[in-house]
Amino acid sequence: VGGSHIVTPTLLEQVTELPMTALTPKPTNTLLIAGVVVAVVEGLISLNTGIDLNLLVWATLTFAFLDKLILNGALFESALKIVLPGIQKKITRHEAGHFLCAYLMGCPVEGCVLSAWGALQDARFGGRNRASVSAGTSFFDPILSKQINSSVVTRSSIDRYSIIVMGGIAAEALNFGGADGGAGDEAALVSFLSQLNSCRSTTTNGQSVLPPWNEISIKNQARWGALSAVLLLKEYRPAYEALVDALERGGNLGDCIYAIEKAGRDNNLQPLEKPLGYILDQGQYGEWVTELPPQEEEELLSLGPYSTAIAQAEKEELGTALTSNVATVKKVDTRSPEQIIQETEEALQEYRKLMEEKLQSIDEQLKNMDDR
Repeated sequence: VGGSHIVTPTLLEQVTELPMTALTPKPTNTLLIAGVVVAVVEGLISLNTGIDLNLLVWATLTFAFLDKLILNGALFESALKIVLPGIQKKITRHEAGHFLCAYLMGCPVEGCVLSAWGALQDARFGGRNRASVSAGTSFFDPILSKQINSSVVTRSSIDRYSIIVMGGIAAEALNFGGADGGAGDEAALVSFLSQLNSCRSTTTNGQSVLPPWNEISIKNQARWGALSAVLLLKEYRPAYEALVDALERGGNLGDCIYAIEKAGRDNNLQPLEKPLGYILDQGQYGEWVTELPPQEEEELLSLGPYSTAIAQAEKEELGTALTSNVATVKKVDTRSPEQIIQETEEALQEYRKLMEEKLQSIDEQLKNMDDR
């Protein structure tokens, strides 16, 4: 999305053709439903067998505690998916949204798990020792990582992260008319942007380009990320559906990436050579256009608190990230599926080594804190 970063709720609804409520994660009633079901079952068992109800309640609580402690709640999750089978479909399509947005942003996906059992078996999500998620997609942005280490974060890096994080909510909204999951994604974005207030958010020429992140600006960035994610998922819908199919069949990372690229080739999906649309700070709620006369482009880039030069530089940087992976669609004809998978796995291995080193460093720091 080009132009201004100011996205009003009205403009968001107009462009995405989705109500604002669809892109707002709802509080989940899963635990409440599960609690009611368990209570009914315990009551029936107590009536038919004569077993004390209090004993059954304490046994259930103990079982749930041990399941969470040892298996990250995997047994409870498995039982819940039997009672509510639609949950797994939502989880898969939610994570596929993160996966595809990360791929299109040029950020290597390191792992994708769709259940607590999967998280237990994947060291990138903590494994058996530290697993704390039941589903998730792990990606790596080398540019953002470098900028965070130097406390200099550019707007284009913030935009990439926002699109990827909001990709899951966007996918649920498009497929189910609303997002049941995603509260954790919103919290991650809020935490990330809030922490940037302590960084020097600048461009390479040292000019300050970002105001302090507050409640209003964070909500606006979340809407911008959701808008961009929805448009990307619509634009590359065949690739998204192919990815969902690969995930449902239990495909590994190589299989998933091959599915994306094959869908791109089969459906003649092209790299993004320009934004899918532009936001203009005009009217009461802003204006959305898909085409701009060439003479107006320079004026558009000067909108907001950024100079034309800064906006143009960041636009080029983001454009490179957007097309870096999609461009491989044109080249896939010359490679076999085995070559694509091998090349992808080799690249991911390099990033995995870097992340493992960082995790080891964090573990050592935590251990030192415990010793104190």
